[in-house]
Amino acid sequence: MNRLAQFKALTDDEKVAFMKEAMSFMADIFQNDPQKMMNEMMPACMEVMKSKGMDMQMMQGMMKNMTG
Repeated sequence: MNRLAQFKALTDDEKVAFMKEAMSFMADIFQNDPQKMMNEMMPACMEVMKSKGMDMQMMQGMMKNMTG
């Protein structure tokens, strides 16, 4: 089974737990190579947000509501 299929098979709670753990590793990668974040991840994130009917302003509003 490929990694994506394994991820899809997880429950939502398991997916969140996995992502929380993986974020630390991703932060290390981007700290060592900030251009990788800007060149690879930001466009991918923007495309996913767009495909889900979200935009940067909506995301910023959601983040602001969470942080107070």
